[in-house]
Amino acid sequence: MSLRFQVTDLNAIETRVGAWLAQCTDLMNVFVPVLELGRKGRNGKDPYLAFATKMYGTTYEALWADYSGINGPERKADAKRKRQVAKPGVLGAIYRLSGGALVKAHTDECIKAKNARDYVKGTPCDCPMVKTGLWAYADNMGVDMSMEQAHQVVEIFRNSYPEICSMKNNPECGEYPGIWKKLELAVADVMNPDRPATVRYIGPGNCVKIDRVNIGHTNNDGVWVESRKPIMRMQLPSGRCLHYLDARLESTMMPWKGEDEDGNEIDIYRDSLIYAGTNQKTKQWDVWVSTHGGKLFENLVQGIARDVLACKLLDFEDAELPIVGHVHDEGIALVEDDILSPTVLDMEKIMTTPIDWAPGLLLGADGYEDSYYHK
Repeated sequence: MSLRFQVTDLNAIETRVGAWLAQCTDLMNVFVPVLELGRKGRNGKDPYLAFATKMYGTTYEALWADYSGINGPERKADAKRKRQVAKPGVLGAIYRLSGGALVKAHTDECIKAKNARDYVKGTPCDCPMVKTGLWAYADNMGVDMSMEQAHQVVEIFRNSYPEICSMKNNPECGEYPGIWKKLELAVADVMNPDRPATVRYIGPGNCVKIDRVNIGHTNNDGVWVESRKPIMRMQLPSGRCLHYLDARLESTMMPWKGEDEDGNEIDIYRDSLIYAGTNQKTKQWDVWVSTHGGKLFENLVQGIARDVLACKLLDFEDAELPIVGHVHDEGIALVEDDILSPTVLDMEKIMTTPIDWAPGLLLGADGYEDSYYHK
């Protein structure tokens, strides 16, 4: 009996979920099916080309024509380069990456020396310089981008999608916070020690619930006694929860600087969510993690994307498409190489079928079939 692999992935799933969760109209519209672009149009526009139009001041139709090779190989190569530069901007800036800088990557030994009582501030060290922020993110993706360009990309992204990125909260001026700030405000409310039963909701239809699990007991005098720090909890639209152990708010120095009244550079401190994490070396819960709205948004988006794939894998099984594996955002089925077997088109149809717990989330899919698995 001859068999074949059928592989289908969720097209740009993180960007789609992020746009939906923040109700970012401009970014959601990118994924509305555009049939005139041919078969690819069923997934809407390419999100990286769409963002490239904002970076380079052109239209999607013109850039798509270049990228498709209609206007010759040189224009195609140029459009491909523009898309390549825009891609890390979409995938990284959506989670609040800064433009980046060149900083010292201090070793554990160097950090211990700096914490020693006899350490003299300003003592030079031989620790290497490394890139940070979107500049480093692009470099890890193999995208050639200067630090200045990385900062420009971040600025364009934040100005383009305020429902995600806006940090303002001034209703009188018509300026409302984006989802990064909404998450920070919700967490600050939920983790307020004076209001231990606070619950907050965000997302379309209040689909994400944020609350806390208080750990302790009531003593004989009827007074609540905390035995350890609470667990902050974010319930996803599917009903699954993300948990942040031993959570608390703590004043934390921000990675950017401010100015005092005299124009002198000063450190900026803000209350941040702190929770217990695992030490990658010892695998023990002995590391304190500081987070922010952009990172919490990333946790939600990736958690929801995971739940979407899990639902689709179960749907494949129900449609007699035996799943033998899944990699990142794709499902892998192994079927009989027969004309009567379900096809990759059937898998794509299942992948793009709306999910009842995420109304309005536009899903896309791409797939292939072959005698062996490949990327």
